[in-house]
Amino acid sequence: MIAEQYKNFFLLLLIFLASIWAVNSVPEHELDEKLVVAEHTAEHFAVGYSKTQMNELGLAANKLTADYAANYRDNAGTELTNPVMTVYKKETPPWVIRSKAGYISAAGDQIAMNGQVFIDRAAAENVREINVKTSNLLVHPKRNYAETDDWAEMVSGLDRISGVGMKLFYREPLYIKLFANVKGLHEYD
Repeated sequence: MIAEQYKNFFLLLLIFLASIWAVNSVPEHELDEKLVVAEHTAEHFAVGYSKTQMNELGLAANKLTADYAANYRDNAGTELTNPVMTVYKKETPPWVIRSKAGYISAAGDQIAMNGQVFIDRAAAENVREINVKTSNLLVHPKRNYAETDDWAEMVSGLDRISGVGMKLFYREPLYIKLFANVKGLHEYD
């Protein structure tokens, strides 16, 4: 019985040594290990993104929120899902700019609101409610300026104006410029 155990042990030792010899005798293939980085993959992301910028007095100047934000490795900027930008003003209600998708430039100085865009300001004392519908809007937050090459329509009270191509300075006094196919309707109360 002891001889049988030695025989099994010797057989296992022989298999073990043969395995080591087989592994060491196989020529090694040089592997080119290259770090593969996908060109456009998210480096950071946030669910429930929110960013507030303050003015020189420490008061909120604007706030950008989104359901989802993803910043990419190739420094191409930040993509947003359901972005809402709120621009606060001293004397008037805030401007609210929203779309289904958006993009913050790598430098952070431009926000592209993609797809259908809504720009709203509520009514208050001495200011009328303003609603703008457009698409593919480029916003420059520091300049209180937005522009698009697409169709845009502004409604304020009974007044309605529309056209193709728009520049909008959303500060007091409000300045809007439409470039082509401009139509307007002004009704008196």
